Parts: sequence; structure tokens; C-alpha cells
Amino acid sequence: MKRLLVILFALSLLLACVPTPEEDAVVNKAETTVVSAEADVRIRETLDAVPTQWNAEFTFREGSVAVTVDAVIETPKIERFPIVEVKPAPIDPQIAAKLLYKLIPGGSIRISDHGGQAYSLEDIDQWIEEVKNQIEHTSEMTFDSIEERDAYINTQNTELEHLFDLRKTAESGKVEMLKDYELLGKYGAMECRILDADGRECANFMWKPQSGENNDKRESVLHIDSILPSCGLLDHGVLNRDEAVETADNLIGEIGLDDRYVCVSVMEGINSIRCCYGFKYGGIASSPLTETIVDFVSAYNMPWPNEMLLVSFAKQKGRTSVSYVCPSEFVGEIGSAELLSFAEIQSQFEKNMKASYSWFDESTLSADISVCRISLGYYRVPLKDQVNRYAMIPAWTFEGTRMMETKSDDGTGTFMSQDDLPNNVLMIISGLDGSLLYAG
Repeated sequence: MKRLLVILFALSLLLACVPTPEEDAVVNKAETTVVSAEADVRIRETLDAVPTQWNAEFTFREGSVAVTVDAVIETPKIERFPIVEVKPAPIDPQIAAKLLYKLIPGGSIRISDHGGQAYSLEDIDQWIEEVKNQIEHTSEMTFDSIEERDAYINTQNTELEHLFDLRKTAESGKVEMLKDYELLGKYGAMECRILDADGRECANFMWKPQSGENNDKRESVLHIDSILPSCGLLDHGVLNRDEAVETADNLIGEIGLDDRYVCVSVMEGINSIRCCYGFKYGGIASSPLTETIVDFVSAYNMPWPNEMLLVSFAKQKGRTSVSYVCPSEFVGEIGSAELLSFAEIQSQFEKNMKASYSWFDESTLSADISVCRISLGYYRVPLKDQVNRYAMIPAWTFEGTRMMETKSDDGTGTFMSQDDLPNNVLMIISGLDGSLLYAG
């Protein structure tokens, strides 16, 4: 059954690499210990020694994995690299209001008293028919047991009861039209529709301003998903990457977040261009890896999706969508970083690549990996042996592409395919000790 669109995150787990004797420098750390050290002079010396380009080729696994590095190297123009502690923060209702006034001036949010959701009768009737159809065709489905079949039927019947209740609410007209976006702060989580100035449904809206109960979940989300061109910043489809970034930059500035966020990644697909904005502090931007959840395997820390402000443009239809996810709050500086030399980072990258691709499944024959951009910035990690404490530390991000040669299902041939990597990120390595923080 179709539901309102909510932002999708590409889930990725940190790779559990097992070092071999000849690769004992390869470490996969999900946590970090920060030792305060005034290393500002060495920071400048280390950064001045970083080249602007790296070209290299290497292979392993008897040549079945080829890595080509033809990458520009980007480093921040800084004198020191502070390590910054951050914590989850709610989304400011004033920021939500500014976004809505910019995207849908003169519009209104349609809010019902049924769990914060408001749908049209046509939507609900369509969903009811879909569930009825699923129940009717249960006999045509395959189940492992009678118990599994009965559980499925019970679930569908429960869903049907919920939809009938929802329809009664919609019929009763208990719907509030919120025309003053600044009053949004008095509402809790909701999923609903936004109407434009002409009363047309123009966008789906998801509002979950607070972190989860007791801060155990980091799920603050604001999502405006355009369904009509009237919800947008352009009266035409976006033409190119430069226009998309310029328009998104202007939006970020107009809502007052340009001092906190900077565009760290631009993802272009067949039908859209997505501008991803990440945290910045002291002239240092966060890693381009924003569109994923890193699930730290830790007894002390819960998963926390990466902070992201995403502005997406449809190429043809003039539609704009905005997602603001899991903002953080600055706690304070807890030390100054002393960086490894770039030569040490190069060595660790090669060792980590070799360890990460030390095995394939039976259907994979080879991998062709290309690195086109390397950048130094912030990446968030849990603090070791600390309960729900996180820090932004220096990290090197390697972006590029990965082509995989795979056997066909029938085993008679092979085909090449390009992996869909979140933000095109192949690997992230700690700038403190070279440990592996993320592998795509």
C-alpha cells in the first residue's frame, strides 16, 4: 500500500575487516579516543606538504581487483583542526517555517487530529481497495506454514480496520488548515499534505522535530516532497549542476543556515540533481558522505544518521524537494588534532582497500575501482567508552566509482554493473591514526 514518501536512507554497516599478519596496520574503528594536544604548528606543516593531485595504479587478488587513482586532493585552509563534540538536536520550527514560506508562499498545512495525518477520501478509498484486493488473493500466495498465512491475514485485517477509522476521521471534517507556518512549533510529529495558494495538494510533508525518547533514537526529520511544480524554487526544470547549486545555495542563505552548512556533494541522476549540504565548523566541512546511516557496533552508542540538508531538483518539471535530517548541536572543542602525513594516508588507503576486497562472493569475478576526488574534512564518530557522546574528527574521504563483473544467473555469461555508492564515497580513513571509518 502506498504511503506518503519519506526520505530514504541507504543503510550501510561499517565493514568488519579482519587484518592478516602482513596487513596488521589495517584497523576498523567504530569508536575513537581523543587526546587533547596543541598541534597547530604541525597541522599547517602537514597540510602544506599535501599534494594537489594523486595518480596511482595498483592491483591485488591476482589482478581481479584494479584500483586507479586519478584524483584531485582538497584540504581546508586552516591553521588548526579542532576536535568538536556534538550531540543530537531538534529541528528549529522557525527553520521549518522559513522553508515553507519560501517553497509554498500563501499555502497551508492540512492537519487532522488522527495521529497528525491528513489524507483525502480518494487516497483512503484507494488504499482500502488495495488491502481488500490483497486479502482476496491470499489463496494465490505461497506461505511456509498455515501460521504464516494466518498472521498475514490478521495483519491485513488490522490495516483495513485502521483505514476505516481513518476514513471516518476524514469524513468528519476534523481537519485544521494551518496557514501560519510559524505556528508549526506547537505540533508534534505529523505526516500530511501541503496545499498551495490555489488550494491544490502540492507537497507531502513530514515533520518530526524532536529526537527520540530519551535521545536513544536520532530521528529528527523535516521533509517536503514536491508533487506539483507550484512547490518549488524554479518555474522550469533545473538545467545543469551549476544552476542547481546556485539555487540551493541561495535557499540555504535565505533561511539563515549558510553559516552552518556547505554543499559537500552533488549527485546527478537521469531525472534529478541532488545538492547535499553538510556540517561545517571553523572553515572545515564535513565528509561528503551524508546520505547514509552508519550503524556503530557499540555497547555505548546508538545509531545516528548523518546530519544532512538535501535540496533536490527535478530536471524537467520544476519541482523542488527539501529534507533536513538529524541536526546536531555544538557542545565544545575537546582537543586539537595532530594529523598523519598524506604519505601515511596513502599507505593506509592501499592496505584498507586490499583488506576490504580480500574476498568476493562466488558470483563476483572482478572489480574495477576508480578514485577521482580525495578531501579532508570532519566525520562524526562515537567517543570510546562514553555513553552517547560523539565527536567530529579529521577524516580523509575517497570518492569515485566501482564497476563489478558478475556471473549471470544461469552461469553462462558475465555482465558489468556500476555500484550505487552513497554520495560516491568509496572509503573514509581517520586523519588521526589511519584507521578505517567507512567502506562503501
